[in-house]
Amino acid sequence: MNLRDLSQIATVRDLENLQEKIINEVRDLLYKKQKLEREFFTPKEFSHITGLKYSTVVYHCKVGRLKARQDKHGCSWQIDTSELHRFKNEAKTNAI
Repeated sequence: MNLRDLSQIATVRDLENLQEKIINEVRDLLYKKQKLEREFFTPKEFSHITGLKYSTVVYHCKVGRLKARQDKHGCSWQIDTSELHRFKNEAKTNAI
């Protein structure tokens, strides 16, 4: 197949769209990998990842249902990464 045949198959705009899609997908994958390699999550991040309401996540931190810490009273909670793995495992177990 020569170059002339390729120009009839895909337009420049098609290739630009494909390039943009690939860049966005790689960016998303890197972002997700970075998030999973972290030691702690904020309640907002944990809420976003799990789908729980932010207020529910904070409540679970306060009552000790989530392994989390606060450096000082009134500071943001830091939720241990292990809690995300536990949450996912419990969700799988409950789905069965």
